[in-house]
Amino acid sequence: MQYRFESLLFLLFVTAGLLSVTGCSKPSELGLSLVETNPSELFYTDTVSVNMSTVATNPLLTDSRSRWLCGAYIDPIFGKTNASIYTNFRLTTTNATFPAAQFDSLVLSIQYDSLGHYGGNPSAFPQQTWEVYRITETITPEQDYYSDKSFALGDLLATHTFVPQIFDSVSVQGVVRRPHLRIRLDDALGQALLSPSSNIYENNTIFKDFLKGVCIKPKAASGNSAVIRFLPTATLTKLTLYYRDSSNVSRTYDYLSDGDSESVLSFQHDYNGTRVLQNNQIDTFVYLQGMNGVSAKLDFPFLENLGNVVINKAELYLYPAGEEDRNYPIPNQLFCLEKTADDNYLLVDDISNSINRNALNPYLIFGGTLKYDGDKRYFRMNLSKFFQRMVDNETLEKSVYIQTASVTEAGRMLLANEKSESLRAKLYLTYTKNNP
Repeated sequence: MQYRFESLLFLLFVTAGLLSVTGCSKPSELGLSLVETNPSELFYTDTVSVNMSTVATNPLLTDSRSRWLCGAYIDPIFGKTNASIYTNFRLTTTNATFPAAQFDSLVLSIQYDSLGHYGGNPSAFPQQTWEVYRITETITPEQDYYSDKSFALGDLLATHTFVPQIFDSVSVQGVVRRPHLRIRLDDALGQALLSPSSNIYENNTIFKDFLKGVCIKPKAASGNSAVIRFLPTATLTKLTLYYRDSSNVSRTYDYLSDGDSESVLSFQHDYNGTRVLQNNQIDTFVYLQGMNGVSAKLDFPFLENLGNVVINKAELYLYPAGEEDRNYPIPNQLFCLEKTADDNYLLVDDISNSINRNALNPYLIFGGTLKYDGDKRYFRMNLSKFFQRMVDNETLEKSVYIQTASVTEAGRMLLANEKSESLRAKLYLTYTKNNP
């Protein structure tokens, strides 16, 4: 990665230059309105042409995420969304044995995240119905898996109807635990784990060959109306075998989802019957949705006409359109990405620079955080490095893609496009012309 951060002295110089503007702007057929601010060829424009559209996002990596999403809902604007989890488990100890043990139950537990739930009020989500299946296809360690991946399913292990209690603690055998979801699985699998026909506890590889994992998914046509976010490596996210030993003492054995285990998230979006991907000429907004939904693409068609320049500062302002909706809040953080030759997406240099410069506040330099100016909402993004690369013809496209900051962010939003009268996207560009 390449990084550059202007010194405070330089920023003060640029600011002073902007404040000393005395010329008048003159529009050109190139879509730029330039103002020369001093004899040293420092220029400023806020009328760079920006063409916005909604595009389907190519599948993103969803293996080994720090958050899990599961559930389904129907959005009045964005249509149907569905999220499923595929995960396997690792052994707590190897060569475990359960001589003369009596089976009690096998329980899958998943610890709730405190944030990131979507589709309604997390304090009053309605009833959900989910299913758990045994998967019959191996989740290969260190292999890249994307959001459109699905694994072959075997036996149905549970159908579970529940009301998500995101913030309520749970009593387990008389001990109060953090909020989590508990699903009892089929006894036959529990019996097979307690009394295996071979030593499946010899190591993790052998165990995961026996139990390749489970799929947790919303049951189709069951009125699900929320996507719930979980913590995959939390202490309460596990598979637990309950049994009584030869002395009739209650015991447990845990199979964990951290360390030597794998997981993959699968997302589906159905935009049929919506206008999300139509990009109508009369629309004054574009669509953006997390969970590998749709992205906002911004094209800058006339940048090459700037010529040989040094980009001193490039700030992009984007404005949410429409009213705030408590059931469908907009994301708090947006990222900018560029498309690569292999049809993937890469964070722009400015984000990497921002993260590496300030680990405690990683987006301080880049921005991209939801801000308020009175009742007006906006996102400001510093894209100086990326715009320098664009004018130097070092990018595949003269475009940037706006996405949520994480594939596990479920939020969606409308962004005002160039046709909006009061909220149109703006690029504030300061640059210096190089001498020929």
